[in-house]
Amino acid sequence: MDSKEKRYAIREVSAITGVKPVTLRAWQRRYHLVEPSRTEKGHRLYSEQDIQQIQQIQSWLAKGISIGNVTQLLQSADSSELELSGSGGLEECESFLSALAQLNRGKAEAVMVAVLKNYPLEIVRQQFVIPVDEALVRMKSSQQSIQRGLFQAMLTGQFAWMITTANRASHLGKCLCVSLDPVGSIWAWLHALQIAEQGYFTALLDGVDELSGLLEHASEGAFQRIDFFSNRALTSKQQQVVRQLQQLQAQGADLPEQTPKQERELQGQTPLVVTSDGLLQPFDSEA
Repeated sequence: MDSKEKRYAIREVSAITGVKPVTLRAWQRRYHLVEPSRTEKGHRLYSEQDIQQIQQIQSWLAKGISIGNVTQLLQSADSSELELSGSGGLEECESFLSALAQLNRGKAEAVMVAVLKNYPLEIVRQQFVIPVDEALVRMKSSQQSIQRGLFQAMLTGQFAWMITTANRASHLGKCLCVSLDPVGSIWAWLHALQIAEQGYFTALLDGVDELSGLLEHASEGAFQRIDFFSNRALTSKQQQVVRQLQQLQAQGADLPEQTPKQERELQGQTPLVVTSDGLLQPFDSEA
């Protein structure tokens, strides 16, 4: 090893690339991808070349190439033909939907766990969660409710466990993620997990309607960030509370970030944004 070459610990690489340590370990153990050097105590040390290879793998995954085909790409002088074979969803979607159709929770959960371990979260969202959800939406109503219920229960359970795991490595303070969607919204749980993976100790309030109780916690500085998630326009009362929270922030309360959001890509609705002057856009409110 060149002693002058900078080496990175696995958590540093995760911060640089956005790929979780558990995923980096899975790539190495199962697929023999990105083989870092080791310290005398066995800790992984990654080189600049390793990081470049991780970023190349990410670009292939974003094109729809499955992790199982990456080794072939790395060994191939001409990868264009295989790259074109990528689709909008992971190949695991088919086996997962088949297991759901049979209500085989064990098999479906095994596929889901493997996907969550082997792929970065954004790939999971774009090429697993969204395609599966869209497939279930197209299903006959007699089966849709049952299979969607199983999908939602498994996914939120996995996301809850992943948030708990990510919270152990938090370093940016506490974030209260407030979901205004119905209880169990997979999109709200996914949003909370994304925040946790950024480094916040994240607590999700699921299916909240009345927001006024947040004012006391905000004034006490219990959280460094309060984040709202909704796929519906906020009511006038909810908008009023958000404005009051922003006023507390302007007065110096410990709330550096407040980001009401909607998932335009996921649900096709107009996103809710807080501008610098504190006005909510769009300003559509319910009675």
